[in-house]
Amino acid sequence: MIDEKFIKSSLKKIYANEKRFEVIEKKAGIPDFLPREQGYTALQKTIIGQQLSIASASAIWNRFLESGFTENDNLSSAKDSELRAIGLSRQKINYLRSLANSDVKYEELDEFNDENIISLLTSIKGIGLWTAEIYLIFSLKREDIFPAGDLALQEAARLLLQLNTRPNEKEMRSLSEQWKPFRSVCALLLWHFYKNYKARESTLW
Repeated sequence: MIDEKFIKSSLKKIYANEKRFEVIEKKAGIPDFLPREQGYTALQKTIIGQQLSIASASAIWNRFLESGFTENDNLSSAKDSELRAIGLSRQKINYLRSLANSDVKYEELDEFNDENIISLLTSIKGIGLWTAEIYLIFSLKREDIFPAGDLALQEAARLLLQLNTRPNEKEMRSLSEQWKPFRSVCALLLWHFYKNYKARESTLW
């Protein structure tokens, strides 16, 4: 399970395998791990936040909460026009309704392995591989997950590893194989690197 202790204990092993990761800690410190809630509401929030800036996703999510649509009965009885009025696209409305109609038993997911959880979640319309992997890392705190389709991770890998081009999802999955069994921590390191690199305009790197 990912927590602060696990992150710190895994760093030496990660650095021994890929020394360039150590630069991140030296320049920007150890990344924080901010776990998220589990279950239905967590996946609603993730769907709403897809392909949006943090600010936009937060604003729409707050309106969604205030309107009481996190409750299935309220969502089922809501008109599409009401949901669009708070900023949801037609596609996301369909995704949220699909999630509401699924029969996932969230309290039992901890008993399943990573592959089974991904298979179950991605069977729901609107939940792709990236969403399932993010849920595994931040809600279920799984230790060896790498969302290779994440553009920030791809760009961070290009910058840190000094690659000629930004790796695509297939290339990132292949690259991350060498980081097992600590791929979730490697993802946290790369996100941390990307955030600091962009914020500081590369002056520390």
